[in-house]
Amino acid sequence: MKTGERLIGVFTKPRETFDSLAEKPVWVDALIIVLIALAIYSYLIAPFAARDSYTLFQQSTKLKQQLGEEKFQTFLEEARKKAEEMTTTTRLTQALSGSLVGGIGLLFQALLLFVLAKFFSPHGTYLQVMTALFHANFINAIMGNGLRSLLISAKQSVYNVSTGLAVFFPQLDPTSSSYMILTNIDFFQLWMFGVLAYGLSAIFKIDMKKSLIISYLFWGLKTLFNIAMSIWGMSRL
Repeated sequence: MKTGERLIGVFTKPRETFDSLAEKPVWVDALIIVLIALAIYSYLIAPFAARDSYTLFQQSTKLKQQLGEEKFQTFLEEARKKAEEMTTTTRLTQALSGSLVGGIGLLFQALLLFVLAKFFSPHGTYLQVMTALFHANFINAIMGNGLRSLLISAKQSVYNVSTGLAVFFPQLDPTSSSYMILTNIDFFQLWMFGVLAYGLSAIFKIDMKKSLIISYLFWGLKTLFNIAMSIWGMSRL
């Protein structure tokens, strides 16, 4: 299957697409597409993320206590300049770093998913899992981030935007633990891992029920980790 056919097929014909990828893993173009999508998203949200961070830093009593008054004010001034005077070069740098970190994260996730799936089946290779994960990420990296970037641009804020369960609770404080838990239960992630199950079924030669269990078990572990890191990060402010 050609690149365009696989790109569309992930959304319209996932079983056929992932069956083809299991037989012949083709991943370079998929990785490039995902990395470009991540870079564009990072570039678009960079100024809003910087403003949100500056606002959080201003309100942080813990940070002030840790740094001391003088260092805290210097830190705030640097954060303010970054938020208000963000250059194209800075945005491009953040876009490239966001893309690189995202790509490395996907490679590591593919390894963990491969190890997990091996407990259920002796079949399959890391290359096949990596290929399937790159293609499944079209859902989150292109559609998910596309919608998020539009919402962030409209609201002029990163923290006030969610494509998870938090969208049903607009009264929640974006810095609260409840919000971070709900926002990490993301609809595009749920969709992505549901589609990924087609790939796992073909790769490991197991039925869809078992592949769905593997896929959503991995999603659950990944989500718990993200929630823990989000809460830990916010607790430091």
